[in-house]
Amino acid sequence: MEHVSPTRMNLLAKKGQLKIALQGANLLKKKRDALMEEFIKEARSLADSRDQLNRDLQKGISVLIVALAVDGFHKIRSTSFACQRDLYVKLTEKNIWGIKVAEVEKIQVKRRVYDRGYSLVSTSSRIDEVALSFEEIVEQVIDIAPTEVKIKRLGEEIQKTSRRISALEQKLIPSLGKDIGFIQEVLSEREREDIYRLKKIKKKRGKE
Repeated sequence: MEHVSPTRMNLLAKKGQLKIALQGANLLKKKRDALMEEFIKEARSLADSRDQLNRDLQKGISVLIVALAVDGFHKIRSTSFACQRDLYVKLTEKNIWGIKVAEVEKIQVKRRVYDRGYSLVSTSSRIDEVALSFEEIVEQVIDIAPTEVKIKRLGEEIQKTSRRISALEQKLIPSLGKDIGFIQEVLSEREREDIYRLKKIKKKRGKE
């Protein structure tokens, strides 16, 4: 504590710093709790979405295997080229306790059979089913991707916030507490010495 000058001004300054540090730690805890709540909510939603995606993917692969076996690889390939198109997604930004996360506006990927661009006469219902299955899968992937990024950002911010709380509670706050205790102890000792000297002076004057 030798680096701390034991003055009343420093005592007030250290108490002010301690108050701010305690308020900061409390605010960071509230932030962490809010982020954790959002993280858990999004993680549950993502788990449900992934389960559904896995089920739909298995279904899509099954119908694709049947179509490949009956209609043939070349027919599926040529039909897939006719189905090709660009997809555009609209991104918006959401602020969660100072964290900017992207949200994707839901888009319609599934199309009516006659909007896919291939000839209905030369293709089978099996190919239609394959196209529909994978359009649904693409739609789900677009919905899930921003949630995965959001969860990652939330997790990183939770870790960062937790480290800041630990730094305050384990280092700064205890250090300020020790500094305050040291200054108070020195000031109390000085006060006792002053009182003792005054008593001696009075006693001496009394004898005179």
